[in-house]
Amino acid sequence: MKRRTGKIFCALALVLGLAVLGLAQTKTLTILHTNDTHSTLLPFTHQPYPSPFAWLWDHRQGWGDEFRGPLGFDREYGGMARMATLIKKFRATQKNVLAFNAGDVFVGSFMFNEYLGWPEFKIMEGLYDAMTPGNHEFDLGISTLEAVLGGALPGTAPITLPILNANYNFGAVGGYPPSALAGLTQAHLIRDVDGIKVGIFGIGNEETTNFQPEMIVRFAGDNLWTIAGTQAAILRAAGCQVVICLSHLGTEYDIQGLSLVPDIDIIIGGDSHDLFRRAVLANGKIIVQAGSHARYLGDLRVAVGAGDGVKFLSWRTHEVDKTVKPDPATQSYLATLQAGVEQDPRFGDVFTEPVAYAVRNIENNWPATGPNRDAPLGILVADAMKAALLAATGIPPVDCVLDPLGYTEFGIPVGKVVGNDVLRAVPYGYDPASGLGFKLYVVPLDGATLLALLEYTVTYVEFTRSLSVQPSGLTFAYDSSQPPSPGLGQFSRLDLASVKIGGVNVFPANLGKIYFVGMTDGVYNFLDRLTNGGMPPNYDPGIFEYTAVRDYMHTLGFVKYESQGRVIDTAATAAAPLIRK
Repeated sequence: MKRRTGKIFCALALVLGLAVLGLAQTKTLTILHTNDTHSTLLPFTHQPYPSPFAWLWDHRQGWGDEFRGPLGFDREYGGMARMATLIKKFRATQKNVLAFNAGDVFVGSFMFNEYLGWPEFKIMEGLYDAMTPGNHEFDLGISTLEAVLGGALPGTAPITLPILNANYNFGAVGGYPPSALAGLTQAHLIRDVDGIKVGIFGIGNEETTNFQPEMIVRFAGDNLWTIAGTQAAILRAAGCQVVICLSHLGTEYDIQGLSLVPDIDIIIGGDSHDLFRRAVLANGKIIVQAGSHARYLGDLRVAVGAGDGVKFLSWRTHEVDKTVKPDPATQSYLATLQAGVEQDPRFGDVFTEPVAYAVRNIENNWPATGPNRDAPLGILVADAMKAALLAATGIPPVDCVLDPLGYTEFGIPVGKVVGNDVLRAVPYGYDPASGLGFKLYVVPLDGATLLALLEYTVTYVEFTRSLSVQPSGLTFAYDSSQPPSPGLGQFSRLDLASVKIGGVNVFPANLGKIYFVGMTDGVYNFLDRLTNGGMPPNYDPGIFEYTAVRDYMHTLGFVKYESQGRVIDTAATAAAPLIRK
C-alpha cells in the first residue's frame, strides 16, 4: 500500500513538474505598432474660436469627435515626443517588447517639406525595431529616399533603422539601373527576444496610381502573395517561433489576401488608416492596425510556447494625448526643427500665425447619412482653387474645378487655423524651389471627355473615397447601386442628364464644347497615365494649391463649410466605404 501510494505521489510530482516546466516555457511578447504617421512630429494643437462662449458653441457641433476634447475644443494629441514617452515607458516596464511602424511616415506637414523625412527616421531609430516603407516614402522619387536613408542630405547621417520590404526589386530592372535602396533595405529581419526567435518581413502596396514609373517596374505584380509566402517560409525554416508581416497593403488586402498566406502569425497593417476596435482573427492570423497621424499606439500581447505556436492574449490602443508628457530629449530636438522651419524665408511662422478662423470643423468626409457625396474640406479646396485660377492672368477663365478626395488628407478643426493646418489638409506633391506641394493647372477638355472622367471617379466608390471628385462650378449625380462601368468611356453609374457646369447641362448639347477645367498637377499626371498620355497640354499659372487655399481662407476670415449636395448618390448609400489614401 505504501509502495503504491509512493508511486502515485511520484506520478503526480512528474505531472506537476511537467506542467510547471510548460508554464516556464510559455512567454509573453508585447508588440507596439503605429502606421501612417505622416510627418506628425508635432502634436495637433488647435486653439478655440475667440469667444468667451466658445465651449458652449463648439460642443453642440454634430460632426463626431475627431477633433473634440472633453470640453468640445482645444483638442491636442499626437506628436512624436509623446509617442517616444509611451514607447520608452513600455520598454522600461514590460519584458519582451518590440515596436514597428507599418509605413507612410512621409508627407503631411511643414516639417517634412523642410527636412524631407530624415528626422522622422532619425527619431524612430531609438524607438522602433523596424519599419516597412509605405507608398508615400516614394512620393519624391527613389533618389530622394536613397538620399534620406543613405545620409546624403546636408547635415545628415545614414539611417540605421532596419527598413523591410520583400516585394520591390531594387536591382537593375525595366531599363532602370540598380538603386542604392538595394543596400539600404532588406527583405526580412530575425530578432531573439528572451529566447523567442521572431522573424519580421515587409510588404508594400503596388497601386500604380501611387507611384512613379521607375517604381512601378519594380513591383512583384501577380507574385505578391507568393513572395509573402516565400519570406514567411524562410523565417519559419530559420527556426522563428513568431512570424510577423509589416503590411502596407490596407485592411482589405490584409484580411482577404495576406491572411491566406501560410506561416504568418501576425499582420501589422497600414495604408488604409483604419483604427481597429478589436484585433481581427482570420485564418489563424492576428491582424491589427492603429489609425493614423501618430494619434494612437497599438499594443498587442501574444503568448509563445514551445510547440504551442502563437496565442492571442489582448490588443488595445493607447491614445497619444495631453495626458502623456513629452519625452524631453525628443521635445528638445523637435523644438530645434520647428525653429528651422520658421526661419526658412519660404515658410515663416506657419505654426502660430493665424490664417483664418474655422467656425466649425471642416471635415474631410461627406455626411454619414443621406445622398450628399461632397465633403466640406473637398469643396472648400475646390472653391479656393477656382478663385485663385479666376484671379490669375494669362490663362483662359476656368469653368470648373475637379479635385479628388484622396488628395485632401486631414480636416481643419474649429478655431484658429494656421499655415501648418492648411498644409496638413493639402499635403501632397513637392516643389523644391518653394517647398510647397501641388501646382494648379487649367486643362481644356471637351464635354464628352469630362463625362467619361466623371464616370471613372465613381467606378470604385463602394471600396474607396479617394477617387470621389470634389467640384467647384460643376454638379452631378450617380447611382452606386448600378454595376461599375466596364471601361473608360462607357457609362453605367453617372446620370448624364444631371451633369451641369455653371448651371448648364453638358449632355447632350455640349458634348463637343471645350471646357477649361482646373486641377492640380497631381491629378493631371494621374489622368495622363490613365489615358496613356492622352491629356491635352495644360496652362500653368504658377499657383500652388497650398497658397490658393491659405489665401482663400484668409479672405473669408471666418470659414464655415458644409456639404452642399454638389455630388449626389441617388442610391443614398449610408454605409461609409473604406477610405484608402
